[in-house]
Amino acid sequence: MYIQSVAGKAARLAMILLFVLSLAGCGDDAADTDAHMDEHGHGEHEHEGEHEHEGEEHAEGFPGRLMVMDAENHQVNVFDLESEQVVETFAIGQTTATGFAGTLLRRTSNGRYGFVIQYTWPYAVPYPNENRVVVIDSGLTAESHGDHTDPRWETPRQMPYVLGHGGGETGLYNPIHVVSDHGLTAIFYDGSRHPDDDSQTVNAVAVAYKYSDFDSQTIPEPIFELDAGSFAHGTAVAFHDDLFIVSVGMSSEELGGLDYTTTPEGVATYRADAEDWEADIVQDFRGMCPGLHGEAVTGDYVAFGCTKGPAHNENRNYIGPEITERSGILVLTYDEASDSFEAAEVAYPMDGTNNTSGSLAGGMGPSEGIFMATYGREQDHFLKIHASEVVVGTDAGSELVLVEAGSGGNRGYGFEPVDHNFGGEGRFVVLTRTGNLHILDVTHATKAMGSDKLVGSVPGIVGDTRDSCPDVGCPSLALAPGFAYVSDPANDRVRVVHLEDAEIEDDLTMNAPTSLVVLGWFELEEELVFH
Repeated sequence: MYIQSVAGKAARLAMILLFVLSLAGCGDDAADTDAHMDEHGHGEHEHEGEHEHEGEEHAEGFPGRLMVMDAENHQVNVFDLESEQVVETFAIGQTTATGFAGTLLRRTSNGRYGFVIQYTWPYAVPYPNENRVVVIDSGLTAESHGDHTDPRWETPRQMPYVLGHGGGETGLYNPIHVVSDHGLTAIFYDGSRHPDDDSQTVNAVAVAYKYSDFDSQTIPEPIFELDAGSFAHGTAVAFHDDLFIVSVGMSSEELGGLDYTTTPEGVATYRADAEDWEADIVQDFRGMCPGLHGEAVTGDYVAFGCTKGPAHNENRNYIGPEITERSGILVLTYDEASDSFEAAEVAYPMDGTNNTSGSLAGGMGPSEGIFMATYGREQDHFLKIHASEVVVGTDAGSELVLVEAGSGGNRGYGFEPVDHNFGGEGRFVVLTRTGNLHILDVTHATKAMGSDKLVGSVPGIVGDTRDSCPDVGCPSLALAPGFAYVSDPANDRVRVVHLEDAEIEDDLTMNAPTSLVVLGWFELEEELVFH
């Protein structure tokens, strides 16, 4: 449901935006920001949900919003892509935890809500209240008129509750993996292993919500909540409101269990009323994905990356039996008639490497049924999975996709989804460690053709990050209808790329933008019409 955009480059380049996002009291920078906003901090056209629209001007671009993290000032800014102004700023506070502490931005798949995810690492029992999820309403809603839907712009707002709200007796621990699909959001709160006393170890918990329940004045009631049976770093997927997939623990007698490593061995499925992670399993796929990390959903398929291989023996957290073979990608195929899944572990290619996959993306529209997965930390390839073609225990249905020789791996990735609301074709967009953006056609290329078609490239969109990231903050990639947004925290900017032409169309000056997401009108069943 993405707009196929033909932007007026000359007009937009003439409007290169300068705005510095700072906390109040930080000198002239704050004044520069305030010049574009009223006394309440709202943009000029953001009052009472009104927005001015004339003719076909919106065919030139996607008039949604960016939610951008300002890591230096510990705040989140919502930037309107039509008015090119910051329409709201939310202070999120700085963690006081020692060691690594991070903030990630995510969104619901329908584009309505954004999530500000704060977590600590290592899993720190002394810092229970600094692991939380803040929910931001984008202010972008839609009004149905039978044969079409009209978009509405309103002021963004922070919801008056916090999900997770700390660990131990006060709540939940590290909210690392957040998966939104099918109108549901699942959050997997990693547990925490106490370094000296196992009796104080806290298990991970999987929680799921309906999108509609986020519009609440109190903490929304989850439709599913389950203790995952271990403290592991895992994931959960809400496939529909009575079918959930959760990475869960195993006893020490089964395949070595977790052996105090931080990644689980597979997943199991549950119904909404499940209370016990062992007794209430519907389908048991544990043991099929050793070292599970990363997940993706596309249509009737769900996939998980499995990261164990011979190199895992050197992991300081692993104390199990020696590993001699690599694992693969676990693909679950949904059957509507039985309301259940069939599982296949797709073997990694026999390419002479020890690479595994830990991050995945699922396609939609023309790309539905295709997964793209990272493949090793220092390699130049992705792994492409055709979910309908997989065969258990083989590498059938998978192929390597060369991204960029010598790049030393990728830094970000994403699909440009489409459906009948917007014209266009499915694309896979990747940002390499060397700072180049590549656009691939993964929907038409086949093994017989050799490799996937390179639609376009934007060289040097950010600097080479192979030696600097994450010290100065890693680039972040977000996709909008016809556009890609690439944050460059080392240079305090976000670069706007027109995907059809593979050209940089704008530079937005933003302070320390370490994470960003696009908010907008997605997953609509009716045509979206701008008046």
